[in-house]
Amino acid sequence: MKNTPAPFAKIPFQPLACIAQAWQDLPLGLKGVCVITLPLLVLLASLGSIYIREQESTHLENKLRLALQNQRDIQEVHTMLIEASTGVRDYLLTGDKHFLDIFFQVESKLPSVLNALEVQLDNEGQKKRLAVINPLVEQNLHDLRILSEYESNIASDDLITKFKSQVNTLDKLRNEIERLNADEAILVAKDQQDVVEERQRHIIITLIAAVSGIIGSLVAVWIFSRTIVKRVRLLRDSAAHLARAEKLDLPSSSQDELGQLSDELDHASQLLAKNISDSIQAKKEAEEASASKSMFLSRTSHELRTPLNAILGFAQLLEQDLSQGKQRDSVSLILGAGQHLLKLINEVLEIARIESGEISLELTSVAVNTLLEEAKQYIAPIGKISDIEIKINTAPHLWVSANRQKLLQVVLNLLSNALKYGPANAVIQLNAYSHNGKVIIEVQDEGNGIPDKLKERLFTPFDRLGAEQTKVEGTGLGLAVSKQIMLAMNGSIHVANDKSLFWIELNAGEPDAELAHLTQATSNKKFTSLNNKHSVLYVEDNISNRALVEAIIHRQHDLRIHCVTTIKDAKQYLTEVTPSLLLIDLNLPDGSGESLVSYVKTAAKYQHIPIMILSADALPETISRLQGAGAAEYMTKPLDVAAFSKKIRELIEA
Repeated sequence: MKNTPAPFAKIPFQPLACIAQAWQDLPLGLKGVCVITLPLLVLLASLGSIYIREQESTHLENKLRLALQNQRDIQEVHTMLIEASTGVRDYLLTGDKHFLDIFFQVESKLPSVLNALEVQLDNEGQKKRLAVINPLVEQNLHDLRILSEYESNIASDDLITKFKSQVNTLDKLRNEIERLNADEAILVAKDQQDVVEERQRHIIITLIAAVSGIIGSLVAVWIFSRTIVKRVRLLRDSAAHLARAEKLDLPSSSQDELGQLSDELDHASQLLAKNISDSIQAKKEAEEASASKSMFLSRTSHELRTPLNAILGFAQLLEQDLSQGKQRDSVSLILGAGQHLLKLINEVLEIARIESGEISLELTSVAVNTLLEEAKQYIAPIGKISDIEIKINTAPHLWVSANRQKLLQVVLNLLSNALKYGPANAVIQLNAYSHNGKVIIEVQDEGNGIPDKLKERLFTPFDRLGAEQTKVEGTGLGLAVSKQIMLAMNGSIHVANDKSLFWIELNAGEPDAELAHLTQATSNKKFTSLNNKHSVLYVEDNISNRALVEAIIHRQHDLRIHCVTTIKDAKQYLTEVTPSLLLIDLNLPDGSGESLVSYVKTAAKYQHIPIMILSADALPETISRLQGAGAAEYMTKPLDVAAFSKKIRELIEA
């Protein structure tokens, strides 16, 4: 890069150049304080000036308000005097004392009005004039009081004299009040003019303050741009050169942090360029490795499918040809193992497709009602642990165009999340209905829902929104995979804004009567096919131990055994089949077998199932604890085959 001259370097005036260089050498913290302080000082000065003018304006407005009030009070005094005189005259003319009520009211009220007016007047001339008015008011009220006490219908000379005296006093009062009112009007006009002028000054000062603030801000921005932003842009451009692994040649223009950073960048440019080159090479190698992995998975799955096809095909033929017996059972085991292997291969391929963003599913018509009932059967036992009830509310005869296995996977995932993250002792509502040609499936629990700030991360793989800091297990893949599955089925998945509600939308499918019949038949077979023999569930992850126990159980022809390796699989099996006996090892991959004992004995549905513990732990306290937890028998390894066979028979027939 070419050397860039420092700001202000071309200023010919040497003292100014020295000042500019000193400014550049200041630490960024001090520069920031100066840049921020300049407009703030201008703003504070402007606000102070505006505040002073506002106080003055308020004072003038209050003065005007008081002058207007005085003007109203003067007018009220004049009016009250006229009303009092009129009331007394009407009394003298008619003899009706009701006219005197007005006089009495004025007589009682007028002194308070005059006192208030005397307090409020702030002009000395007005106060002197009011001092002249007060004795005239008293004289006028005195004359009216004497007239109001006259009761004769004949006008005497004395009455006429008093009446003339009152009229003369009233005329003087009216003249004085009119002068007082005229002077007050002049004061009001002056106060109004002062208010208008103060408002104009206030507007001018506000405009000056605004302009000063703008100018101060522009000056601060100019200083900031010239001394900081320009150099930051230079460093930004240098970073772009670093990204291209190019060597830098930065000038050292100051001793502040940016100047030091320029020196460090210049010093480290060669090393950073080499590191970037190495990173690009490493990324290229990683992408090649990822492509090789995908190719390996694809080719390996293909090579595995070829021999597995023959194994499963001929095994099915053998199963059809052989009669009932040990050989057919062995072939069934081969079929089961082969189908399990095929399932694993399919899952590996699905993982690879998800990672590459390519999922292609075969869509068929799926009965929603049957699928939701099956999902409830799978998940309900897990909900009982937290006393959570699952309620289904579906419209009749709902069909969707979907892949049944994947749709069931999505529904189970939403139900599982509701169980894990929703409150205990609550209800999960599973709803399904048709809307605008779409079928809506809702899963709602009684939780508070997802905060708005986290919703954009909701479908991000491996992001558990902070749940990794709790005891709730998970990988953060469920919703991400569910979203891709829904997209592959031409559907969508959504979350509500104000409650804990997820829903999926799918295209409606055509009813398939034959498929519905087969689904019901399969479901009936699934839950009844194991009722002909006593079933034994063995929870053990050690292969040799499982093989031994299976061989022992198979010698008793009225028993059949099912082996699982984890507590999770055991709970899933219990939702489908109720075994006659439960054999449990204590050391399992996902926890202690003791927790499974507690799970079975606390669930009303499973409490009647006898439990036998098979463990190498022979400590008396362990045996006592498990028996106290509900285990009917505790046998230690190695097993006494005869005793083990006898005890199995006793527990099943009990």
